[in-house]
Amino acid sequence: MFDLAMGQSSLASLVLCVLFILLFLLLWFVVNRASVRANQQIQLLQEIAEQQRQQTELLKILAAQVKGPTAPTEPEEEDSVLSLRGFIPER
Repeated sequence: MFDLAMGQSSLASLVLCVLFILLFLLLWFVVNRASVRANQQIQLLQEIAEQQRQQTELLKILAAQVKGPTAPTEPEEEDSVLSLRGFIPER
């Protein structure tokens, strides 16, 4: 009876179980790392988009100053299809 609990098949199943656990942990690590990197890239892209929006606004102000002090210009309405303002890319 004690042979059944400590035999070759029991040792092989224990080793196989440990290997599956190690494989699962390795797979989880790789997926988790990829997810974190993707989130960092999305955050950086959003920061770049915000900086570009600010630069565009500054360029509009500078262009208006170069043209001369005319009546205050209202923001031009862009075609809704071509406008990317407020666009948030999907993952």
